[in-house]
Amino acid sequence: MHNNPRVMSFFTQKGRVMKKYLTPLALAIAVSLDAGAAPIIYSASGTTGGVNVSATASFDLVGNNLTIVLTNTSGANALADVPGSTLTGLFWNFTGSPTLTTVSAMLTAGSQILGTCSQVNCAGVTDVSGEFGYKAGSGPTGQNQGIASSGYIANPGGNVGNFNNGGAGVNLDNPVSLDGINFGIVSSAAGYSPNGGLEAVPVISNSVTFMLTGVSGLTNSDISGVLFQYGTNFSEFSIPGDGGGGGNGGGGGGNSVPEPGSLALLGIGLLGLAAKRRGRRL
Repeated sequence: MHNNPRVMSFFTQKGRVMKKYLTPLALAIAVSLDAGAAPIIYSASGTTGGVNVSATASFDLVGNNLTIVLTNTSGANALADVPGSTLTGLFWNFTGSPTLTTVSAMLTAGSQILGTCSQVNCAGVTDVSGEFGYKAGSGPTGQNQGIASSGYIANPGGNVGNFNNGGAGVNLDNPVSLDGINFGIVSSAAGYSPNGGLEAVPVISNSVTFMLTGVSGLTNSDISGVLFQYGTNFSEFSIPGDGGGGGNGGGGGGNSVPEPGSLALLGIGLLGLAAKRRGRRL
Protein backbone atom coordinates (compact mmCIF):
# COMPACT_ATOMS: atom_id res chain seq x y z
CA MET A 1 0.00 0.00 0.00
CA HIS A 2 1.40 3.38 -1.01
CA ASN A 3 1.43 5.96 1.76
CA ASN A 4 3.36 8.67 -0.09
CA PRO A 5 0.90 11.56 -0.69
CA ARG A 6 2.34 12.26 -4.15
CA VAL A 7 1.96 8.62 -5.16
CA MET A 8 -1.59 8.50 -3.77
CA SER A 9 -2.40 11.68 -5.69
CA PHE A 10 -1.13 10.08 -8.91
CA PHE A 11 -3.30 6.99 -8.49
CA THR A 12 -6.32 9.12 -7.55
CA GLN A 13 -5.93 11.23 -10.68
CA LYS A 14 -5.38 8.13 -12.78
CA GLY A 15 -8.51 6.55 -11.35
CA ARG A 16 -10.54 9.62 -12.27
CA VAL A 17 -9.28 9.45 -15.85
CA MET A 18 -9.96 5.71 -16.03
CA LYS A 19 -13.49 6.25 -14.75
CA LYS A 20 -14.07 9.10 -17.15
CA TYR A 21 -13.05 7.16 -20.24
CA LEU A 22 -13.48 3.48 -19.46
CA THR A 23 -16.84 3.30 -17.71
CA PRO A 24 -18.96 4.47 -20.68
CA LEU A 25 -16.91 2.37 -23.09
CA ALA A 26 -17.11 -0.74 -20.96
CA LEU A 27 -20.86 -0.28 -20.66
CA ALA A 28 -21.25 0.21 -24.41
CA ILE A 29 -19.22 -2.90 -25.16
CA ALA A 30 -21.19 -4.98 -22.67
CA VAL A 31 -24.48 -3.82 -24.13
CA SER A 32 -23.33 -4.40 -27.71
CA LEU A 33 -22.20 -7.94 -26.95
CA ASP A 34 -25.54 -8.80 -25.38
CA ALA A 35 -27.70 -7.23 -28.09
CA GLY A 36 -28.67 -9.02 -31.28
CA ALA A 37 -28.67 -7.45 -34.72
CA ALA A 38 -31.94 -5.63 -35.33
CA PRO A 39 -34.21 -6.79 -38.15
CA ILE A 40 -33.68 -4.88 -41.38
CA ILE A 41 -36.81 -3.34 -42.87
CA TYR A 42 -37.38 -2.52 -46.54
CA SER A 43 -40.34 -0.45 -47.66
CA ALA A 44 -41.84 0.52 -50.99
CA SER A 45 -44.68 2.64 -52.35
CA GLY A 46 -46.10 3.50 -55.73
CA THR A 47 -49.23 3.80 -57.83
CA THR A 48 -50.80 1.19 -60.11
CA GLY A 49 -54.03 1.70 -62.01
CA GLY A 50 -54.64 4.90 -60.08
CA VAL A 51 -54.39 3.05 -56.75
CA ASN A 52 -51.73 4.00 -54.18
CA VAL A 53 -49.98 0.93 -52.80
CA SER A 54 -47.26 0.43 -50.22
CA ALA A 55 -45.59 -2.48 -48.41
CA THR A 56 -42.82 -3.43 -46.01
CA ALA A 57 -40.64 -6.50 -45.56
CA SER A 58 -38.77 -7.16 -42.34
CA PHE A 59 -35.78 -9.56 -42.52
CA ASP A 60 -34.54 -11.00 -39.22
CA LEU A 61 -31.46 -13.26 -39.40
CA VAL A 62 -30.66 -15.15 -36.19
CA GLY A 63 -28.10 -17.93 -36.43
CA ASN A 64 -29.28 -20.27 -39.20
CA ASN A 65 -32.86 -18.94 -39.14
CA LEU A 66 -34.53 -16.28 -41.26
CA THR A 67 -37.88 -14.68 -40.41
CA ILE A 68 -39.55 -12.44 -42.98
CA VAL A 69 -42.65 -10.39 -42.19
CA LEU A 70 -44.32 -9.24 -45.41
CA THR A 71 -46.99 -6.57 -44.88
CA ASN A 72 -49.36 -4.67 -47.16
CA THR A 73 -49.34 -1.15 -45.68
CA SER A 74 -51.57 0.49 -48.29
CA GLY A 75 -54.37 2.78 -47.19
CA ALA A 76 -58.05 2.06 -47.74
CA ASN A 77 -58.93 1.65 -51.42
CA ALA A 78 -62.75 1.41 -51.38
CA LEU A 79 -64.01 -0.13 -54.65
CA ALA A 80 -60.44 -0.14 -55.96
CA ASP A 81 -59.16 -3.43 -54.51
CA VAL A 82 -58.25 -5.49 -57.58
CA PRO A 83 -55.68 -8.22 -58.34
CA GLY A 84 -53.27 -5.66 -59.75
CA SER A 85 -53.07 -3.83 -56.40
CA THR A 86 -52.75 -7.03 -54.35
CA LEU A 87 -49.32 -7.94 -52.96
CA THR A 88 -48.38 -11.50 -53.98
CA GLY A 89 -44.61 -11.87 -53.83
CA LEU A 90 -41.25 -10.78 -52.45
CA PHE A 91 -37.89 -11.25 -54.17
CA TRP A 92 -34.34 -10.46 -53.11
CA ASN A 93 -30.68 -11.46 -53.43
CA PHE A 94 -28.56 -13.24 -50.85
CA THR A 95 -24.79 -13.20 -51.19
CA GLY A 96 -23.71 -16.62 -52.42
CA SER A 97 -27.17 -17.56 -53.78
CA PRO A 98 -28.00 -20.13 -51.06
CA THR A 99 -31.00 -22.46 -51.39
CA LEU A 100 -32.96 -22.23 -48.16
CA THR A 101 -35.31 -24.70 -46.47
CA THR A 102 -38.81 -23.51 -45.71
CA VAL A 103 -40.30 -23.91 -42.24
CA SER A 104 -43.67 -22.16 -42.13
CA ALA A 105 -45.89 -19.39 -43.44
CA MET A 106 -48.23 -18.04 -40.77
CA LEU A 107 -50.58 -15.11 -40.52
CA THR A 108 -48.96 -12.34 -38.52
CA ALA A 109 -50.82 -11.27 -35.37
CA GLY A 110 -53.73 -9.04 -36.33
CA SER A 111 -54.10 -10.60 -39.78
CA GLN A 112 -56.91 -12.76 -41.15
CA ILE A 113 -58.18 -14.59 -44.21
CA LEU A 114 -60.99 -12.73 -45.98
CA GLY A 115 -63.42 -14.66 -48.16
CA THR A 116 -64.35 -18.34 -48.32
CA CYS A 117 -61.94 -21.24 -48.82
CA SER A 118 -63.16 -24.16 -50.94
CA GLN A 119 -61.38 -26.95 -49.05
CA VAL A 120 -61.57 -25.98 -45.37
CA ASN A 121 -63.35 -23.49 -43.18
CA CYS A 122 -60.77 -20.70 -43.15
CA ALA A 123 -62.31 -18.88 -40.18
CA GLY A 124 -59.54 -18.64 -37.60
CA VAL A 125 -56.95 -20.41 -39.79
CA THR A 126 -53.46 -18.98 -39.35
CA ASP A 127 -51.27 -21.56 -41.16
CA VAL A 128 -51.01 -20.72 -44.86
CA SER A 129 -47.90 -22.81 -45.57
CA GLY A 130 -49.62 -24.63 -48.45
CA GLU A 131 -50.56 -21.41 -50.20
CA PHE A 132 -47.08 -19.88 -50.54
CA GLY A 133 -43.98 -21.12 -52.28
CA TYR A 134 -40.26 -20.40 -51.94
CA LYS A 135 -37.87 -20.90 -54.83
CA ALA A 136 -34.21 -20.01 -55.28
CA GLY A 137 -33.29 -18.20 -58.48
CA SER A 138 -36.86 -17.15 -59.20
CA GLY A 139 -36.74 -13.35 -59.29
CA PRO A 140 -38.24 -11.38 -62.19
CA THR A 141 -35.10 -9.26 -62.55
CA GLY A 142 -32.53 -11.87 -61.57
CA GLN A 143 -33.04 -12.10 -57.81
CA ASN A 144 -31.82 -15.41 -56.39
CA GLN A 145 -34.52 -15.71 -53.69
CA GLY A 146 -38.30 -15.54 -53.95
CA ILE A 147 -41.56 -16.10 -52.06
CA ALA A 148 -44.98 -15.90 -53.69
CA SER A 149 -48.59 -17.02 -53.54
CA SER A 150 -49.14 -16.95 -57.30
CA GLY A 151 -48.16 -19.26 -60.16
CA TYR A 152 -45.40 -17.03 -61.52
CA ILE A 153 -43.07 -18.70 -59.00
CA ALA A 154 -43.53 -21.96 -60.97
CA ASN A 155 -44.98 -24.29 -58.32
CA PRO A 156 -41.77 -24.86 -56.32
CA GLY A 157 -43.35 -27.53 -54.13
CA GLY A 158 -45.08 -29.44 -56.90
CA ASN A 159 -48.77 -28.61 -56.76
CA VAL A 160 -49.02 -27.19 -53.24
CA GLY A 161 -46.95 -24.44 -51.63
CA ASN A 162 -43.80 -25.74 -49.91
CA PHE A 163 -43.75 -23.76 -46.65
CA ASN A 164 -43.98 -26.89 -44.53
CA ASN A 165 -40.42 -27.81 -43.53
CA GLY A 166 -39.64 -28.26 -47.22
CA GLY A 167 -42.67 -30.45 -47.92
CA ALA A 168 -46.09 -29.68 -49.30
CA GLY A 169 -48.45 -27.77 -47.06
CA VAL A 170 -52.22 -28.10 -46.73
CA ASN A 171 -54.34 -26.90 -49.65
CA LEU A 172 -56.90 -24.47 -48.27
CA ASP A 173 -58.52 -23.44 -51.52
CA ASN A 174 -58.55 -24.72 -55.10
CA PRO A 175 -56.83 -24.74 -57.44
CA VAL A 176 -54.35 -27.01 -55.70
CA SER A 177 -51.41 -25.41 -57.46
CA LEU A 178 -50.20 -21.91 -56.69
CA ASP A 179 -52.25 -19.96 -59.18
CA GLY A 180 -54.24 -16.78 -59.59
CA ILE A 181 -54.63 -14.09 -56.94
CA ASN A 182 -55.70 -16.50 -54.16
CA PHE A 183 -54.11 -15.62 -50.81
CA GLY A 184 -52.56 -12.42 -52.07
CA ILE A 185 -52.10 -9.83 -49.31
CA VAL A 186 -54.40 -6.82 -49.13
CA SER A 187 -54.35 -3.89 -46.74
CA SER A 188 -55.94 -4.17 -43.31
CA ALA A 189 -57.13 -0.57 -43.59
CA ALA A 190 -60.87 -0.06 -43.27
CA GLY A 191 -62.93 -0.06 -46.45
CA TYR A 192 -61.85 -3.28 -48.19
CA SER A 193 -64.28 -3.73 -51.05
CA PRO A 194 -63.15 -6.44 -53.50
CA ASN A 195 -63.68 -5.80 -57.16
CA GLY A 196 -62.29 -6.96 -60.48
CA GLY A 197 -61.48 -10.58 -59.63
CA LEU A 198 -61.13 -10.57 -55.85
CA GLU A 199 -64.80 -11.08 -55.01
CA ALA A 200 -64.83 -14.89 -55.10
CA VAL A 201 -61.36 -15.76 -53.79
CA PRO A 202 -59.78 -15.82 -50.32
CA VAL A 203 -57.15 -13.15 -49.64
CA ILE A 204 -55.06 -12.27 -46.60
CA SER A 205 -55.62 -9.02 -44.78
CA ASN A 206 -52.45 -7.34 -43.51
CA SER A 207 -49.41 -9.59 -43.19
CA VAL A 208 -47.72 -13.03 -43.38
CA THR A 209 -44.69 -14.21 -41.40
CA PHE A 210 -42.37 -16.64 -43.20
CA MET A 211 -39.70 -18.77 -41.53
CA LEU A 212 -36.79 -20.40 -43.37
CA THR A 213 -33.43 -21.93 -42.47
CA GLY A 214 -30.06 -22.01 -44.20
CA VAL A 215 -28.72 -18.50 -43.58
CA SER A 216 -25.84 -19.32 -41.24
CA GLY A 217 -23.02 -16.82 -41.77
CA LEU A 218 -25.23 -14.31 -43.60
CA THR A 219 -25.95 -10.84 -42.22
CA ASN A 220 -28.14 -7.87 -43.13
CA SER A 221 -25.45 -6.60 -45.49
CA ASP A 222 -25.83 -9.77 -47.59
CA ILE A 223 -29.36 -8.72 -48.65
CA SER A 224 -29.85 -6.74 -51.86
CA GLY A 225 -32.20 -6.28 -54.80
CA VAL A 226 -35.42 -6.40 -52.75
CA LEU A 227 -38.55 -6.30 -54.95
CA PHE A 228 -42.27 -6.33 -54.07
CA GLN A 229 -44.45 -8.01 -56.72
CA TYR A 230 -48.17 -7.38 -57.28
CA GLY A 231 -50.77 -9.26 -59.30
CA THR A 232 -50.41 -12.66 -60.95
CA ASN A 233 -47.70 -12.09 -63.54
CA PHE A 234 -44.19 -10.66 -63.66
CA SER A 235 -45.43 -8.23 -66.29
CA GLU A 236 -47.63 -6.57 -63.66
CA PHE A 237 -46.66 -3.89 -61.15
CA SER A 238 -43.59 -4.29 -58.94
CA ILE A 239 -41.66 -1.90 -56.68
CA PRO A 240 -38.01 -2.04 -55.59
CA GLY A 241 -37.44 -1.87 -51.82
CA ASP A 242 -36.10 1.49 -50.73
CA GLY A 243 -33.05 0.04 -48.97
CA GLY A 244 -33.53 2.62 -46.23
CA GLY A 245 -32.26 5.39 -48.47
CA GLY A 246 -34.38 6.03 -51.54
CA GLY A 247 -33.46 3.15 -53.82
CA ASN A 248 -31.92 -0.24 -53.26
CA GLY A 249 -29.92 -0.21 -56.47
CA GLY A 250 -28.79 -3.79 -55.96
CA GLY A 251 -26.82 -2.97 -52.84
CA GLY A 252 -27.61 -3.75 -49.24
CA GLY A 253 -29.50 -1.32 -47.12
CA GLY A 254 -32.65 -0.99 -45.10
CA ASN A 255 -33.32 0.41 -41.67
CA SER A 256 -31.14 -1.37 -39.13
CA VAL A 257 -28.51 -0.91 -36.46
CA PRO A 258 -24.86 -2.05 -36.40
CA GLU A 259 -24.30 -5.65 -35.43
CA PRO A 260 -22.81 -6.57 -32.04
CA GLY A 261 -19.38 -7.43 -33.43
CA SER A 262 -19.07 -4.07 -35.14
CA LEU A 263 -20.05 -2.22 -31.98
CA ALA A 264 -17.58 -4.21 -29.91
CA LEU A 265 -14.75 -3.44 -32.34
CA LEU A 266 -15.72 0.22 -32.27
CA GLY A 267 -15.65 0.14 -28.48
CA ILE A 268 -12.22 -1.47 -28.44
CA GLY A 269 -10.94 1.18 -30.85
CA LEU A 270 -12.29 3.94 -28.65
CA LEU A 271 -10.77 2.22 -25.64
CA GLY A 272 -7.35 2.43 -27.28
CA LEU A 273 -7.90 6.09 -28.08
CA ALA A 274 -8.90 6.79 -24.50
CA ALA A 275 -5.77 5.05 -23.22
CA LYS A 276 -3.60 7.13 -25.55
CA ARG A 277 -5.23 10.35 -24.39
CA ARG A 278 -4.89 9.25 -20.77
CA GLY A 279 -1.16 8.70 -21.28
CA ARG A 280 -0.69 12.18 -22.64
CA ARG A 281 -2.60 13.81 -19.77
CA LEU A 282 -0.73 11.92 -17.09
